[in-house]
Amino acid sequence: MKRATTGRILKIGLLISLISATVCTSLYACMSMNGYTSTVDLSKVDLVQLEEPEPEDPVAVIRTSMGDISVRLFPEEAPNAVKNFEELANAGFYDDTYVFQLEPKVYFAAGSKTPDGELGDAYQEEHESIEREISDNLWPFRGALCALTTKSDTGFWKMFLDKVKYYNGSRFILVDSIEFTDDLIKEMYGDNPDNKVARAFEQLGGVPNYSQQMTVFGQTYAGFDVLDAITEAATTGEENHKTPAEEIRIRTVEITTYEKAPAPVTTGTDAPGSTTATTTTTAAE
Repeated sequence: MKRATTGRILKIGLLISLISATVCTSLYACMSMNGYTSTVDLSKVDLVQLEEPEPEDPVAVIRTSMGDISVRLFPEEAPNAVKNFEELANAGFYDDTYVFQLEPKVYFAAGSKTPDGELGDAYQEEHESIEREISDNLWPFRGALCALTTKSDTGFWKMFLDKVKYYNGSRFILVDSIEFTDDLIKEMYGDNPDNKVARAFEQLGGVPNYSQQMTVFGQTYAGFDVLDAITEAATTGEENHKTPAEEIRIRTVEITTYEKAPAPVTTGTDAPGSTTATTTTTAAE
């Protein structure tokens, strides 16, 4: 029964309408979705995703059937999500798993043992009950690696007192980007032309409405062409639950450090935190 419930929550949790972040004042940004509001002091935000990785920084090389995506991990900002992801990757959990959902050009969800996103016999309570971690320094920019929120600890009084807890599991999302219209950009900046978060979204792309709503624990630095290829793949299924028309697999996830990671091939794709545009174009095996 627990596994079936988790599967239902997964599908419900992915039905996220694309709404924008709203800037409230010149110093604070307010993100609101589904009745939940988060306030961030922009003067204290450190956009670590835009920084060049250091040699010893942990990275994950996500090898897919369409190529490789290299992601810097942030254990200082989301320690539990990173630990969970690294443990699963090192144990081979992601070997030959599926990209099970995608919103064209916006994101893809992956890491399930079945094409429909279910875990089945692979369900492990200790790896599917990681409390959501929200950091003011991590945002759903293009290339962000996010832990999929799959369940919540709710109840009338918990909701009334704003003490609802949300949990992540093994499955993950890689964010691409919505279209940034002039009206959306104006709304993000609000009354603050120096809003550095809004500026980063404008320059890099991403999905602003996911801000402060799910655990961000990594940032792509190479393989943006592969990210685009996956999110632009043909889809099938219902409007709110699109799946790849042709199977896309996660071959494996390799945990290493930036200095030891395979050197990416330069192809001209822009990447946050990189002075030279690089992307991995390893052919599928």
